[in-house]
Amino acid sequence: MIPLALLSVKCYDKPTNNTKRERLHMIDHNSAVPMYIQLANLISDAIYQGEYRPGDKLPSENMLCRAYSVSRITVRQALNFLIQQGLVFSVHGKGTFVKTPAISHELNKIVSFSRVLQLKGLKGHTCIQSFQPKIPSTGAYALLGSEVANLNLLGYASESPIVYYCSYFRPVLGEKMRDAAMAKEQAGVAFSTYDLYEEAGVSLSRVEQTISAINATAELAHILELSRGKALIVLESIYYSVDGTPLEYKTGYYRSDIYSFHLLRQV
Repeated sequence: MIPLALLSVKCYDKPTNNTKRERLHMIDHNSAVPMYIQLANLISDAIYQGEYRPGDKLPSENMLCRAYSVSRITVRQALNFLIQQGLVFSVHGKGTFVKTPAISHELNKIVSFSRVLQLKGLKGHTCIQSFQPKIPSTGAYALLGSEVANLNLLGYASESPIVYYCSYFRPVLGEKMRDAAMAKEQAGVAFSTYDLYEEAGVSLSRVEQTISAINATAELAHILELSRGKALIVLESIYYSVDGTPLEYKTGYYRSDIYSFHLLRQV
């Protein structure tokens, strides 16, 4: 296992002699295994053991060279190998970062956002982007009445935003959902509006969903920290109460580089 002192971006440029000796023992310069493979294995072990989480930045090439007493070519080969393995990605001028694992979401049943992350071994949280208690009801959400409340949520895996939820409710329910969302946000947990209905005292009967794709607008690219024009998966949902009343119209914008949706169909 690689020590935290080594793989933290807060590493000292001049490690102590004791620490340096410990690090040098990690690379066997006489081994038949190429040094870049040894280095890649050490970094990947640290990722799998949770010392580096999705979105975390790896040490610079110079820091890795000094820490392991290897050449820049060896470090670059190791990082390129990890990129090919899908564990990290490089951002020009900024460095190398741990990649968020791909998330596959089943469409044949509703799964909470927190559970989706948990199944991937990820930690996350959700933030309230905005809330409007009353706005004119237009477009697809006109099925809720002449006025609606709008609640927008941003879901994170680690520190990376991966999904943006834009939801509309009747005003009274919207207030309840806002209050439930505030409580969960303060608790620092991951959630979507699906997780709020129990707190709001409302039972669901069914959900109708439509899936499509768009290129990110400037606004969505800014919210999800993407380049404008990147592909997004769009999932439109209508939630119904037990008596068949429509409760919520929601549009979820999912990063296509992280999310995929899976549906099992009988033939």
